Amino acid sequence: MGMKLIAGIVLLTAASGAMAHDALLAQALARTAMPASELHGTLKTVTTVRGGDKPEIETETQDLARSPDKALASYAELKEVIGPDARVLSREAGRTVYTFTTRRVPRGYTGGGRVNVNTNNKNEDDDIKFEGRAEVSMDAKGAPYVSHLDLHMPQAQGNLLARIKKIDLSYAFAPWPTSDAMVATAVTADVDVRALFFVHRDVRAESVLVTDASTK
Repeated sequence: MGMKLIAGIVLLTAASGAMAHDALLAQALARTAMPASELHGTLKTVTTVRGGDKPEIETETQDLARSPDKALASYAELKEVIGPDARVLSREAGRTVYTFTTRRVPRGYTGGGRVNVNTNNKNEDDDIKFEGRAEVSMDAKGAPYVSHLDLHMPQAQGNLLARIKKIDLSYAFAPWPTSDAMVATAVTADVDVRALFFVHRDVRAESVLVTDASTK
């Protein structure tokens, strides 16, 4: 068995929760989030760890009706994650992409037991800045919503003994099958950690929500 990795990320709360000054993005961010307690479905997480003799692959399955604490990121937090200074990168029919920087990541289940993204606010000296991209799409009724969110850590963090070389986070969101409330349907975390000069682990965790569309 390989080394269990926990990449703890300590991030600051954004100073302002105001929405970006863009009517389309503001409308998308105003969408209602599905409460974790009302989610019904199965969360499947596949984690691949490289850096040892051979890749290790683990699969976890969670019943969200029994374990609502295992829900993925809440859509309600995207206002603070994206912040007020997002800029339009590109526009095309049914799709607008924004860029921004942030010191927040959405709270929620990420990566099973191998990668733990922690957003508890502690020491401001430990904050990490992420470069972000948010994609706004249209649902079946023509209403905008944030369909994808990507966060990239541009600079390595740590010291000579322990260093996080890479953190890339990707989120997918969609309306709940039987309502307009928004849910995270998938989260991917890519983390590259080096420690004690000779230990190197590259972890990729992919979580996917399989909903029960018949649940009302």
